[in-house]
Amino acid sequence: MDEGAFEKLAEQNVVRQAEIDRREKVAELRKVKNSKRNNVILLLLLVVVFGGIALAPFSQGDVSNNPHEFSQEVDILNRNDPTHPAAWEAQDIELMSQKIWDGNDEFSGSFQHDLVLPGIPIDIGGITTVPVDVRLVSYRVDGANTGFRLALFPTSCDEMYGQTIESLGEQYKYGSITPMIIGMEVTVSFEVPAGKYCLVFEYENPPEIQGFRATIDAEVTPHWNQPLCAPLAAISLILAIFAGVGAHKAGKAWKKVAQPDSPDKKTTEEEVLEQAEEERGTMSETGETSEDGEEDAVEPPAEQPDSMPQMDESVQATEPQVTDEPTPDAAEPAPAQPVYTDDELRALGWTDQQIEWQRQAEQMQ
Repeated sequence: MDEGAFEKLAEQNVVRQAEIDRREKVAELRKVKNSKRNNVILLLLLVVVFGGIALAPFSQGDVSNNPHEFSQEVDILNRNDPTHPAAWEAQDIELMSQKIWDGNDEFSGSFQHDLVLPGIPIDIGGITTVPVDVRLVSYRVDGANTGFRLALFPTSCDEMYGQTIESLGEQYKYGSITPMIIGMEVTVSFEVPAGKYCLVFEYENPPEIQGFRATIDAEVTPHWNQPLCAPLAAISLILAIFAGVGAHKAGKAWKKVAQPDSPDKKTTEEEVLEQAEEERGTMSETGETSEDGEEDAVEPPAEQPDSMPQMDESVQATEPQVTDEPTPDAAEPAPAQPVYTDDELRALGWTDQQIEWQRQAEQMQ
């Protein structure tokens, strides 16, 4: 085997190995790019989920309607009897089961309701504390002008025996001396640590006539989702930004290896200038060609002098015609590339896969 053939085979081997390495690197970079893009999509979904939960209200109670309106106590008692013809309808029973009011008790003028506020039970104002909004509507018809008190006891309603509103801290109680007019809505806001609470309402002057009559209705909206989900949404958004930067870099790295000959994107101005330069070059080449053609066409043929002897026609007829014949070098075929056996290639260090590629290349040639 001559030295030139060996060097040519070695160069082909290097080129093939470089192409194999490039394809393996492209596959690896594609996996990295897809993984980083999936991370960005996942983090953006977490931002949407946590942000939606942080903004969604989780209210308890319903102040949209008063089933006891325009009803006497005897009518309410008859409706509570399932065998009575005037018994409550199913929709009224479902509405009353959702209410936070005093219409389901014979002692009117106050109510108690258990609350559970998820979160971190640490009192750090504005960070771990949970905002609680209580919306109140008065149904009282006895004409008493009285204020009210509202409190959040840090315990369940079954375990608050002996505790009073006066013993609570200022952040857990609220008092008003303004009389509540029928149908007027009042909203009271608290900000307390997470945990179990008992919401208590009572009038300053209780109704004189007790009974199954609704006098107060409430709707509670604890915003426990804000201190929990808002930080998670912010953290997910920051991580999504960094993941997006990483995905962009991974995409550029993949494109650089997978599409090395792909030109960079040009601006519209650059494309217009490039097209104008091409048209100018084409016009200049066309002008030079046309000028050369005109000069050749205008140039008159050289006249033969009269003194030059004329060639005899018989001599012209008998003069042998000269024809262009191919040279022996052009007629001979190019020498065939030397063929090596598989054993010779293995002796040079070739693998079976490289030998198979070489045979395929020889067949294509």
